[in-house]
Amino acid sequence: MQYPPIGVRVLVPLGRKTITGVVYRRHQGDLPATVKVRDVLDVLDEQPILTKEQLLLWEWMADYYMCTLGEVMSAALPSGIIDDDYKALTTQYIQLNPTHLDPRQQELTLSLLSRAKSQHKLLETFLTMSRESGLGSRESCCPMPVERRALLEASGVGSAVLRTMIDKGIFCEQERPISRLRQYAGDTREPHALDAQQQRAIEQIHRVWQDKSVALLHGVTSSGKTEVYIHLIQQMLQRGKQVLYLVPEIALTTQLTDRLQSVFGEQVVVYHSRFSHDERVEIYSSLSPIASSPSRLILGARSAIFLPFSNLGLVIVDEEHEPSYKQQDPAPRYHARSVAVMMSRWYGANVLLGTATPSVESYHNALAGKYGLVEMTERFRGLQLPKITLVDLQRQYHRKEMYGHFADPVVFRMREELAKGKQVILFQNRRGYAPFLQCPNCGEVPKCPNCDVSLTYHKSNNTLVCHSCGYTQSPISHRQSPIAHCPKCSTPWKLHGVGTERLEEEIQSLFPQARVARMDLDTTRRKEGYQQIIDRFAWHEVDILIGTQMVTKGLHFDDVSLVVVLQADSLVNQPDFRSAEHAFQMLEQVAGRAGRTGSAGEVMIQTFDTKNPLFALLSKHDYRGLYEQQVSEREMFCFPPFHRLIVLSLRHRDVQRLERSSEVLRQALRTVFGERVSGVITPLVARRQNQHIRQLRLRVEQGASVQRAKQMLRERIRAVMQQSDCKGTVVSIDVDPQ
Repeated sequence: MQYPPIGVRVLVPLGRKTITGVVYRRHQGDLPATVKVRDVLDVLDEQPILTKEQLLLWEWMADYYMCTLGEVMSAALPSGIIDDDYKALTTQYIQLNPTHLDPRQQELTLSLLSRAKSQHKLLETFLTMSRESGLGSRESCCPMPVERRALLEASGVGSAVLRTMIDKGIFCEQERPISRLRQYAGDTREPHALDAQQQRAIEQIHRVWQDKSVALLHGVTSSGKTEVYIHLIQQMLQRGKQVLYLVPEIALTTQLTDRLQSVFGEQVVVYHSRFSHDERVEIYSSLSPIASSPSRLILGARSAIFLPFSNLGLVIVDEEHEPSYKQQDPAPRYHARSVAVMMSRWYGANVLLGTATPSVESYHNALAGKYGLVEMTERFRGLQLPKITLVDLQRQYHRKEMYGHFADPVVFRMREELAKGKQVILFQNRRGYAPFLQCPNCGEVPKCPNCDVSLTYHKSNNTLVCHSCGYTQSPISHRQSPIAHCPKCSTPWKLHGVGTERLEEEIQSLFPQARVARMDLDTTRRKEGYQQIIDRFAWHEVDILIGTQMVTKGLHFDDVSLVVVLQADSLVNQPDFRSAEHAFQMLEQVAGRAGRTGSAGEVMIQTFDTKNPLFALLSKHDYRGLYEQQVSEREMFCFPPFHRLIVLSLRHRDVQRLERSSEVLRQALRTVFGERVSGVITPLVARRQNQHIRQLRLRVEQGASVQRAKQMLRERIRAVMQQSDCKGTVVSIDVDPQ
């Protein structure tokens, strides 16, 4: 009996449906009596679409992140492959009718069409285009097809003329599949020459890779890390290896794509979730083991780790500290950085983690010798790190020296830099116009009906939006006010807080001559939205760029001399053990956008708490000081990297049943893990999409068997959830939460 090979897709019956499955393993021996065997109706692939390395990696992910292999595969494979509903993109081509393939017949036809000038021109253009494309020639006995649209444009005749010649039997039409992937048609160059620091970094990285598969490149902002990556990529490609270049956000692929294509041309392939299903299928297929010439350099967000690499030599994780590398919902709740490190095992590849502000865990691993550590302490060409200036908002408000949400010294410095022809970046990590509305009379706050969060007001379309689940509603209508009135007492709403939309309005009022742009989720929803904003700013069509965390990392602009951070306190004062780390990383990264060429830039931070120790570390760009402070606290309070964390989130529509289930599970876990289990915790957002949420937290000390802990955890959860009082409660597991 011929069994389908592992890694191919098959059609199998499931109830009344027929579904697509993937052959994962062949069973050896007799099957248990409880197992129902289903026939394979059809084999969809002649050769496997999955590699052995993929299957090993996905199996590890399912085990480590405590989810099913099916959930991993569902996340990994483009839906067009799973559902087998991929539709090739086609276009019309024009071909000579077989009766006109002989050159003598072509000459005769041209002669006969001498009076039909349009038809004569169309045939002559067809033969010329075939010759110039190198696909055929006038003398050839078999000219190749020409794209219909290109032929009509080149000849300048209408489609009616073409239709007439088809009816005469001179031409015929063909429908041919074409690629959806953009082809790079520009020139390429050699990588830029390296300075002494960059060359030294490359040599050190190679020495690290002789003993360890993972190296951490800690380089200050604008030290030239990207150029180091480019030289390492070139070396790998010359060896015939594939390279995966990971970035934390889709937005960052924009500038990087242009930069990489200028060196590597059409070898660069971009992959992320904003592509259509069919586009992702084509990219996946271009990397498949059965592809004629697999793609060599893949630039993508975290989902790119699932692609079918056949000869992977290097994985670059740029901005490795970014929380965006962690998938939240749905499962698998993986961290792309951790998966990349494991890829070095299955693929035999080297891994390079790069950042100006390493995660505490990565830096700890480097100092402990688990990773190799390479540091670049100076900016490229000796540029100075930006000056950090703290603006005391308490003092400014007391003196009434505020212009809306901008302190007087900030406005003064902005005017100075704009007068010099420089550019300014404003960072505010809240989108929308106002974070919430409140009735000043009765205290009513519009809230999401599905989640325990206030609705954010967006003035551009006069809507209230839940930034948790996406629920949208219009404020209660009223003729006198665009934001309406309180439905309980008819008092006009009062705006509280500030988002990027409101800042844009204030800036346009303060600087009416300046060209202003806003970069947040609202302005970059369209596929090319981010690209257009970046291009306008790079081409000096924008003077002031207002943005959320999108503007904090990975971007290079020559003329940004001033960065302003508004409401820095909201970043620092988060109820999370990582708040200081994340705040330092975000502020240091956005500071790095200033002064990347020429003189040192300046960063002005508006805060009510100028004495906060974090700002003292930031003013000296002292990452090592932050690290030492953080590891001291985390060791004391049993947090990573000294303990592993596993968070259990329990959800149910009935809050009373949820409370009972949470307590029963907590007690069951306490009998095994003791004080390592904490909870029941009510999160800040205690209800999402009409599901109430409670959490339990398990700490596992370093040196203990995490595998054993996970096994016992699974057993206890399974036993508890089978109890009648707990049925219907959904438990999701997050290993290594961020």
